[in-house]
Amino acid sequence: MPKDRNKDLLHLHFLVFLWGFTSILGSIINLSPLGIVWYRMLIAFIIVASYIFYKKINLFKISKKHLNKIFFAGGFISLHWVAFFYAIKISGVSITLSIMASGAFIASIIEPFFFNRKISIKELFFGLLTLLGLVIILDAEFDQFYGISIALLAAILSVIFTIFNSKLVNSGVSALSITVYELLIGWLLLSFYIFTWTDQFYDIIWVYDLNDLILLLALGSICTAYAHVVSVRVMRNLSPFSFMLIINLEPIYAIILSLIFFGENELMSTQFYLGLILILLSVFLDALDKRRNKINKLKLN
Repeated sequence: MPKDRNKDLLHLHFLVFLWGFTSILGSIINLSPLGIVWYRMLIAFIIVASYIFYKKINLFKISKKHLNKIFFAGGFISLHWVAFFYAIKISGVSITLSIMASGAFIASIIEPFFFNRKISIKELFFGLLTLLGLVIILDAEFDQFYGISIALLAAILSVIFTIFNSKLVNSGVSALSITVYELLIGWLLLSFYIFTWTDQFYDIIWVYDLNDLILLLALGSICTAYAHVVSVRVMRNLSPFSFMLIINLEPIYAIILSLIFFGENELMSTQFYLGLILILLSVFLDALDKRRNKINKLKLN
């Protein structure tokens, strides 16, 4: 029904707003990136697991082959979030989110090797447009080279994590199963690393400020657990094209929010925004091209 579709569209925009807001929370929470991700995964797991228990959903029968992929995906998502929040801490929201938008270019290079398909010339063209945007941003903000490198690493990890999830979903594993296992495995791997390699376990996870605890609860519950569960639900009335097109608005929402919260501290040069526009343009052109190809295939059939 059109009314349901419009409702889900508005709901999805709100979810993308929440995902964009995670960068703001990561910037103002007075914990290290390791501590932020540790709490984010723990809180989100508890909420999603409680939801599964309340709904009496049986998600625990997963084959060993799928469990191996979930194990790696859980590791990649925890690494991605650590790199993401670390980049925000050292370079700010605008730079980090602009680099994260290059995920489409990275995917065009990596995906063919995972799915055994040829590299698309069009995807490479859009990727080169993205690369040009990245070069312009790097030239404008070269003093932030380290932060840009970390943000690029976060984008690469995000693409790899998404590819693992895509393979799992296409294998018939439910999105809710994937989520709850990945959150638990990612949290356990992160706990093991902090406890055995840093010798600062309690310093990293200790919350000194009540405001930080409230923000962590918001990050883990509303911006992670709620956003994911509802994002799966709103897909019922939306095409994949509409879904991905709105998801790609996250950098725009996040950068606008950063300007509202941090003002001139997040205001960048004209050259920076030119690079960002090129990256976003390549993302939207790629989405439109895939939409057109899908319509053409339907017409031929």
